[in-house]
Amino acid sequence: MSSGKEIKAALAQAGVWGQAVACSDGDALYITNESVSQSIEHLPDDSAGQDFYTASDQGLITCGGAMGAYLRYQSLGVLLALALGSAEAPNAQGGSGYLHRLVMTGGLEGLFGTLAVAKGFSVHEFASVKVDGLTIEGSAGQPVTVSFDLICDGLSLNVDTGANTLAGMTALAAPVRGERVLFRQAAFRLNDASGAALSSGDAIHPSRFSLSLKRGLTGDHLAGNNDKISEPVTGSFPEVSLTLEFPTYTSDTYLSDLGSHTQKKLSIVFTGVEIESGVNFGLSLAMPHLVITNAEAAVDKAGKIAHPVTLDVLAPASEVAGMSGLLAPLALELTNTRDAALLA
Repeated sequence: MSSGKEIKAALAQAGVWGQAVACSDGDALYITNESVSQSIEHLPDDSAGQDFYTASDQGLITCGGAMGAYLRYQSLGVLLALALGSAEAPNAQGGSGYLHRLVMTGGLEGLFGTLAVAKGFSVHEFASVKVDGLTIEGSAGQPVTVSFDLICDGLSLNVDTGANTLAGMTALAAPVRGERVLFRQAAFRLNDASGAALSSGDAIHPSRFSLSLKRGLTGDHLAGNNDKISEPVTGSFPEVSLTLEFPTYTSDTYLSDLGSHTQKKLSIVFTGVEIESGVNFGLSLAMPHLVITNAEAAVDKAGKIAHPVTLDVLAPASEVAGMSGLLAPLALELTNTRDAALLA
């Protein structure tokens, strides 16, 4: 018998599509759920002259799914970098803190990893995994969560052979737990994109948010690849969207901005516990160009009128005040104790 309490997951960046790499201590992850699976097309021989199917062959292999976790200031950085597409070299903050800046890119060519999940009987090894999207969500009083949408080349069940064996996964050190990112640690600031740099006067107070990135990756099945997909590449424009939920309708601002097509900018900054004097664990999200696509103030009997707002996150035509150098839709910064680069 195996249970979720006993699993061990790890992900390591890889360099050649279809070739697994061994995960090491620093690659271990804490996750809350995983539903990555493989399906293989079934091709019965339906030739005339027979009463029943008597033979079949296997066809194309498709593999993918989702993996979720509590968002943490440390230990999920590689997955976040594989989703956004870049990670700058860490910048020292004091004696033991490091700032990692991840900026969204237009494509993810060459960025993938090996995922291994030890499930008691065997290690489910996915030699090559690309992050096709992510969703970061949080609500009042709760830890923030993240879910990754994954596309894989296929599944291997390893016990004593393969890049990641049961013994090897068992020997991995427990992941650096890091601190969970909590909703109460967030500061939300929103104003017009054309305005001054965001400040405390731009604070807003939603009760829930959801940020979604969809990459739109597609992979092809080619000769010589044993019916597995080649490395997926960008098949459409990436889409980023944000939902903010306010429990009470108190202003017409968002409805007016929707009607006038006012362009906005937003930052969400989470501040965790202290690493050392003057340096805290941190995670920030910067979005320099948003447009409101929906704002509601629906009545439900005698209850409060809630006010959900949906925004598309776009790239700015030029730099906006307070977000120097950011010409992509989204940037993420992590402050933690990892001194190694997130991407090779």
